[in-house]
Amino acid sequence: MIKNFIYKFTIFSSLCCLSFSQTSRPFDDNIYGSFSLLIAKPQGDFSNHVTNNGYGLDIDGGYRFGSSPFAIGLNLAFTTYGKLERKIPFSYFSDMVKLTETTESKIIILDPYLKASLYLTRNVSLYLKGFGGYQFLNTSTTLKNDDQVEGNRGDDTDKPYIAKSDVFKDGAFNYGFGVGMRFPIPFMNGKGKKPVINIECKWSTGGEAEYLNAGKEGSIVFSNPTDGPVTTSYFPEKSKTDLFNISIGVGI
Repeated sequence: MIKNFIYKFTIFSSLCCLSFSQTSRPFDDNIYGSFSLLIAKPQGDFSNHVTNNGYGLDIDGGYRFGSSPFAIGLNLAFTTYGKLERKIPFSYFSDMVKLTETTESKIIILDPYLKASLYLTRNVSLYLKGFGGYQFLNTSTTLKNDDQVEGNRGDDTDKPYIAKSDVFKDGAFNYGFGVGMRFPIPFMNGKGKKPVINIECKWSTGGEAEYLNAGKEGSIVFSNPTDGPVTTSYFPEKSKTDLFNISIGVGI
């Protein structure tokens, strides 16, 4: 799944860069944005319960005040840090047809921020940002048949799953700071503002929250089907939700 995601992201980025390079009308220098791959590494107590990194997307945009180095913006990030997948029979009376049950633990981050930049050239800059916002932690489960798992949805009106449910959710406020740099994509020519590569590191202090880690053994426990209808027991963790985030992508 990760390889497929990276493949699609690479195609999307290449198309964006091609369209940016072919336009003759420059973008407003005061407006900027970026679309990046995100790696989220739990820190502190959070890392004791979530030992693996989260992977996802980071979308960032903002407005710079005139010719000053200061800007305001908004950052929206999605990352998956835990996953549990299993095959289950479609019917109690036969195991010939199976469904794929996928449980994923995710974090959605929404952070307004203030940013100060040092412009080395028109298209090269270093920056520092301070942010504060909210982190939403959610674990949900979906059921899919084989066609849906493979992406063969058939009619465009069909949903990409048979059923979906949120099984656990909580959230916490967060704050922190980030540093980054923006520089032109090599070998891309053109007038005006050019598409850039954006690299950013952020240190986030998150408040206390209760959450599930679908990828951790013992976090979700199913009863024995031979004992009757299956029941599910959840064993959530509780801690602060500190993160160290790295994002790499393309922007304007």
